[in-house]
Amino acid sequence: MPLSKKLSMNFILFLVSISFCSYSTAVFAVDSDLGAIKTLTGHDLNQLTGLDEYGFNMGGWLTPGFTYNPSNPSDRSNGSVQFNNRANELQLYQLGLFLEKPLRREMQTWQVGGRFEFMFGTDTPNYQATGNWDVNLINKNDLRFYDIALPQAYIEIYTPLGNGISTKIGHFYSIIGYESVPSPLNFFASHSYSMKSSPFTFSGVLTSYQVNNNFSVQAGAVTGPDNLNQHAGAWSFTGGFSLENQQHSRGFTFGILDGNIDDTLPSHLTYYYSVLHQNITENLHFVLEHDFGSQQNAKANQNAKWYSLVNYLIYDFNPKWSVGLRTEWFRDENGTRFSTEAGSYYDISIAVNWKPKSWLTIRPELRNDWAVGTQPFDSQTRSNQLLMVIDAVVRF
Repeated sequence: MPLSKKLSMNFILFLVSISFCSYSTAVFAVDSDLGAIKTLTGHDLNQLTGLDEYGFNMGGWLTPGFTYNPSNPSDRSNGSVQFNNRANELQLYQLGLFLEKPLRREMQTWQVGGRFEFMFGTDTPNYQATGNWDVNLINKNDLRFYDIALPQAYIEIYTPLGNGISTKIGHFYSIIGYESVPSPLNFFASHSYSMKSSPFTFSGVLTSYQVNNNFSVQAGAVTGPDNLNQHAGAWSFTGGFSLENQQHSRGFTFGILDGNIDDTLPSHLTYYYSVLHQNITENLHFVLEHDFGSQQNAKANQNAKWYSLVNYLIYDFNPKWSVGLRTEWFRDENGTRFSTEAGSYYDISIAVNWKPKSWLTIRPELRNDWAVGTQPFDSQTRSNQLLMVIDAVVRF
């Protein structure tokens, strides 16, 4: 089939899926806070399964998307742009399912909760953890770019001391980074270079304490980034804090990972991030993120350093319509994060979020990337590219 016809068919299929979601929104117009399943059936997953009687929650999300690259790269890859890295192909980025027993902190009693997550799609190879966990759950030869990840599986213990101490034990999301692994939590369909460079998951122990309504702290011990037990003798410290004003309109967050990640050679990794957020007006929100990382022996006998600045500016017209701007500079000092050459990566994205229902978000985005010192696009032959992205997030 000619490429132009294949692209047209893929894009039409995606528009049809969005149209169906929009049609469902119009036909089954009930409480806007309900998920898709309850909107369509009148019952949520917890009621259907009876889990609500035992204090459990079940839910999930679905994120199909399409990334158009006018350059039509010969390798069908968007180069250093990850996650939505396949050009001109309709894809299922994420199918996520979770089962949780949330803590009820207002009770101020000893409690045990936890959360388990399952994820399938083309995003999932990025979120797998090394060390006999979720890397070999399916045969990659069968599904090409699709895989399964289990990004969270932990128990959480609540200790009623002071304002309450919560402790996660198991496999859980990293506290480092502004953008999130689950797609419903992000404004943009694509991700920043800083997101791709940061650790996605930790395995170990993490304790959190809410000092007051404006200040919280975290500290724990983990087996490095995106790892379960491959280097069981190498442990790192992770911790951070979050500080906000009384109105929660301004705040600062800091998180760090520091320690060896390999128990067979010197491999000290330091990775920190800091985020400043400010509501300029009631509708206009600004976020500034700074990341820094350094690692011993990131490659054979080669140390590495990288750092970045990311700006987010989001304006909410109303609860259904928002527009956002993201700009980023990412410096790969030693060519270890995205290429074999040292270079600087720049990207600028303009995106719209349309939320016809609280459970449905449609996210078109226009993104421009360029690099200095390296050529990461179109089989390492180009230093710039333009992408047009659209996806839909359905929560159920």
